[in-house]
Amino acid sequence: MKIYLAKARGFCMGVERSISMAEETRAKLTGEITILNEIVHNNSVVRELEEKGIGRTTDLDGVDQGTLIISAHGVSPNVIKRAREKGLNVVDSTCPLVTVLHKAADYFIKRDFTVIVFGNENHDEMKGVKGHNPEKVICLKKIDSLEDLPEIEGRVAFISQSTQSMEAFDRAARLVEAKYQEVRIKNTICDATRQRQTSILDLAPRMDLMIVVGSPTSANSQRLAQISQKSGTPAYLIDNAAEIKSWWLDEVEDLGITAGASTPDWVVMDVVESIRTMALSGGAATVEVFDEKYEG
Repeated sequence: MKIYLAKARGFCMGVERSISMAEETRAKLTGEITILNEIVHNNSVVRELEEKGIGRTTDLDGVDQGTLIISAHGVSPNVIKRAREKGLNVVDSTCPLVTVLHKAADYFIKRDFTVIVFGNENHDEMKGVKGHNPEKVICLKKIDSLEDLPEIEGRVAFISQSTQSMEAFDRAARLVEAKYQEVRIKNTICDATRQRQTSILDLAPRMDLMIVVGSPTSANSQRLAQISQKSGTPAYLIDNAAEIKSWWLDEVEDLGITAGASTPDWVVMDVVESIRTMALSGGAATVEVFDEKYEG
């Protein structure tokens, strides 16, 4: 068996920055430290921070003292204002590329555009963006036809959740332009998402099977599995090595592995070693690992 690791995979700059800020805050400060929502959408990372004494909540009302860390996905400006009014020390670890999305929404809202955001309104990132002005921001998870778009009077701006599919955004943008008379399009999908999607688009068609390492709450990890499946290569999304099924490897000669932007490298390497052990136990003569980050 040959295992190929995707060229672009795992932690992105924004995730590394957010985790580092949480760890540095814990090292420097005493007292209660609480993260609002998950620092990033990865169960292994969340557990590690909890073991280091950093709490977590989904409700600002439950935090009355100490330090509040804003996750990489960001929150609406009103949440930060409320936290400071409560006397909390606020550490904002919002990814700078998510901040670009917030600034784009704010820019268009102030110029009297109705803002359509291509994304899941239940995602933490989207809740933060919608919080800028709930009456002027519309979140749409599905835009496959003109019927998916609401009737809007006046100017319309179209932006995206940072982890959306590039291909789906481009297709949706064409529909938005066809639907409304005055439209501004700004692609706010982040570079890390683009790189990981481009990488799996290159790798998946050459593989018998793809494994995407990422938690089920991770939108960008879900997207990678969907892209592989759409390319014709079966894909499984797993949180960690314990979720691998040995029968997945039956008759697989070329196996691709990638990871979402919030997945630590050590979790990926655990998956590689587990697969190596399973393959050898299942009768594979050899298992070779090729890291496309360094190949060619």
